[in-house]
Amino acid sequence: MTLKLFLNYTLSFLMWLVIGRAILSIFVKDPKNPIFGIFFIATEPIYKLGRKIFPIAPTIFIIIFILILRILIVKYL
Repeated sequence: MTLKLFLNYTLSFLMWLVIGRAILSIFVKDPKNPIFGIFFIATEPIYKLGRKIFPIAPTIFIIIFILILRILIVKYL
């Protein structure tokens, strides 16, 4: 497996995790829910990085950032 393919799959997985957390946050209001907890633990480092780049940005900016990063890696690496 090449580095380009590995990074593409990793960023794709992270993007779907963030999308899953966004969808769960609409429907699940209890933060003690175990499924929401798994998504929260897995995506919180991504959200922290996204909050440093976009301080008051909603989740859609984080998803767009990951998608653009993924496209740039696939195109130029």
